Amino acid sequence: MHGKVDMRAVVFKVAMVVTLLLVGGVPEVVVGQKKSSLFWDQPATIYRVKKTDRRPSHPLPAKETGTFLTLQWRLLERGNHNVQQEADPNQVFHTGDQVKLAITTNQNGYLYVIQRMDNGDGNFVFPDPRINGGLNKVKKNQEYVVPSFCPSKRDPDDCWWEMTPPAGRENFIVVFSRDEFDKLPSQVAEDHGDYEYPVIKRELIEDLIDASRQKVKQVTGQLTIPGKAPARFATRLQNANLRDNEELIATIRLKHAD
Repeated sequence: MHGKVDMRAVVFKVAMVVTLLLVGGVPEVVVGQKKSSLFWDQPATIYRVKKTDRRPSHPLPAKETGTFLTLQWRLLERGNHNVQQEADPNQVFHTGDQVKLAITTNQNGYLYVIQRMDNGDGNFVFPDPRINGGLNKVKKNQEYVVPSFCPSKRDPDDCWWEMTPPAGRENFIVVFSRDEFDKLPSQVAEDHGDYEYPVIKRELIEDLIDASRQKVKQVTGQLTIPGKAPARFATRLQNANLRDNEELIATIRLKHAD
């Protein structure tokens, strides 16, 4: 037995289809790839803010056309035969596991990466004399792979950061800035022996985070940067504050068990 047709529902559905076609067509269906709401290079009007702890390369205009500071990172884990493979950053890692951090930014700028255990002091792992000529100046759409365990006189491809005792929460703090910070290293000299990462005090780390007026948006999953293959376990972050878009600070937390 057939029921009555609800003509109001039919009219509504037809109207919705017509509206979609008029405003730009049927929404795109993305197969095998997560469509990010955080646009990688969409133009925006950015109001520049002069900060006393920065070294701008030129006088800052009141505002300029640019893009929101955005970065994407993924974690690489050492597999058998020294093969690097993408790893789920939400998994539990164990002492002896070896990882790398791969970071890409959506524009030229200055990158700093700090590794710290829990809430103590930290160590700069980028800039690093073995990466990018020891410079912290990075280029748009170029991936920078940061090792944190690299004994001297070894194959650079066999360079990893190793989980060491004690167990706990391993933190990486990533700072991406339009201008250099005057209290952070912009260049590290060439390594001629056993390299020791510079120490950064807890107070300075906390001051960097507390002073930022960023409004961070984040999306995770299978994400694609224009012109690059999709990353399986990617995290994209964006400072969406157009009134203060001078830096983007992200904290990456890894679970470390014995």
